[in-house]
Amino acid sequence: MPMTHYRRMSPVQARAALGEFLAERVPALQRLRAELTAQGIDPETLLDGSPQSLTPLWEWIVERRAELSAGRSTAPSLEPRSRWPSWARHTVTSMHVPSATMFVLLDGLVSYLAQVLITGAPTAFWGLGSPEDARHHLHHHPVLTGAGQQIFVPTLPMAGMLRLKLGEASLREGELTGYAVAMIGSLHEEIPPPAGDPPVVVVAAPESFDVGVRGDIANGHAGLLRRMSTELAAQDGIVAVDRAAVDALEVRAPGWEADALHRWLSAWLRTRLPFDR
Repeated sequence: MPMTHYRRMSPVQARAALGEFLAERVPALQRLRAELTAQGIDPETLLDGSPQSLTPLWEWIVERRAELSAGRSTAPSLEPRSRWPSWARHTVTSMHVPSATMFVLLDGLVSYLAQVLITGAPTAFWGLGSPEDARHHLHHHPVLTGAGQQIFVPTLPMAGMLRLKLGEASLREGELTGYAVAMIGSLHEEIPPPAGDPPVVVVAAPESFDVGVRGDIANGHAGLLRRMSTELAAQDGIVAVDRAAVDALEVRAPGWEADALHRWLSAWLRTRLPFDR
């Protein structure tokens, strides 16, 4: 999409930009997890989905501030604007990015913060910011919405990262955690979500596994479940994945244990469900 600011987009362009933003979330989170792994940090342990986990994640990013410093802004490895995340292309008018590393950390943080917010406020949903008010600062931005609130998730991570890049004092210790807790509270609807059961249940049968999918996920995210079934079928040791019902799968995997299958399915949904409309 052309590098047009969100506020100047037509409704059609804004809806396409929202889809682009959401499509980028899982790959950005996967790049962050890969970067953590390369640095000897277990992403499963660090990224547990809680607001509190944002504090050690930000501390790890701060430790790498030398890679983001303004002194590198004229280096030949400047990241071209065409390769920036869409939310940065459509909001930031000018910025020197030293390398792809900055966006690996920043865009990954944006995805993870969004995951934390939706985990804490599961009734929140993605939409366009203030679509009827062209003067609003979030007009046509991709926002997380709930209880009358709308949040453009990149705002605080971007501010913190730019301060690091400029060598300035950045986010305080625990500031991201406090922000997430406050935003989760503001996004909560008065009526709690009806689903309190785990996303999936795996039961070992004689020659296969029966997988039950929580009703709100099965009924509201049919396309996502089709993708999950396809990706599961491509894993080593999986012989077949059949949709036994709208909310049920039959998985033939002779070499798998029920716990391992449950972990795979739960992790897959935990990563992707927050960004499925």
